[in-house]
Formats: sequence, structure tokens, C-alpha cells
Amino acid sequence: MSNYYKIFKILSEEKRLKLFTILLKLKDDYYVCEIADALEEPHYNVSKYLNELKSVDLVKEKKVGRGVLYSINDSVDDFIIKIYNALLSIPDDYLKENIKLLKIRLSLRENNKCVIGVNNTKWKEIVSKIRSTEREKLKFKGG
Repeated sequence: MSNYYKIFKILSEEKRLKLFTILLKLKDDYYVCEIADALEEPHYNVSKYLNELKSVDLVKEKKVGRGVLYSINDSVDDFIIKIYNALLSIPDDYLKENIKLLKIRLSLRENNKCVIGVNNTKWKEIVSKIRSTEREKLKFKGG
């Protein structure tokens, strides 16, 4: 099976496509727990998605203590650059909420380390408050 086929097959699933596009647009290093919370997906699934993306060299990992940071692999050929550019053209509206959640989740790091694990009550409270605020804005606008 060609690597081209594998890349398109991996990116053809919406959750992997979202995950990869978010990493591509935000250009930073993230822990699995941060990505899982932003996508509202189980840690196990996000780890699996990242491993699939890593298997075709779209994502790289960097060990930091006991944690692992994931980011876009930027040492790529012209074909991959064209895929990156196509994905970067996806409108931000498609990923708006996930990007917002990831940025908030990233702000909770302490000394550049992820200190809040997956399914943490503090994170759930933050998401609940965000959603409540957004509902209030819609009511105020008459939506």
C-alpha cells in the first residue's frame, strides 16, 4: 500500500482530520489530554489517532519527562506541503469550538506541563461555564 493512499485514508476520517487540521493551524506542541479535551474525545481514541498520523509521518512526538508532546512534522516533501496547504484552507468555523477549547486548555498548563488530566472536574466546569455563557449570548441575541 502506498504512503499516499495511507495518508488519504487516515485523513478521510473526520475526527483524525479535525485533530490534524487543528495541529496544523495552531502550530504548537500538545499533550494527548489537551487534545482529547478540546475534541471531547476519550484519551484512548486521541492516542490512537495520533499514532495513526505518526505512522505516515504527519505528526511527530517529543518526550518531556513522563509526558509526550505531539506536533506537526514540518520536515516534509512537496506533496505533503500541498496537503498541508489544502487543509489550512478549511474555514476556521469548522473547527472554531475545538480550537477555542484547545487554547483554553493550553492556558491551564503550569511550567509548560499538563497538570490537569483527562476527565478532570475542573475542566468539565470550565466547559460547562463556556457553554452556559454561549447559550446566554444566543438568548440575548434572540436566537
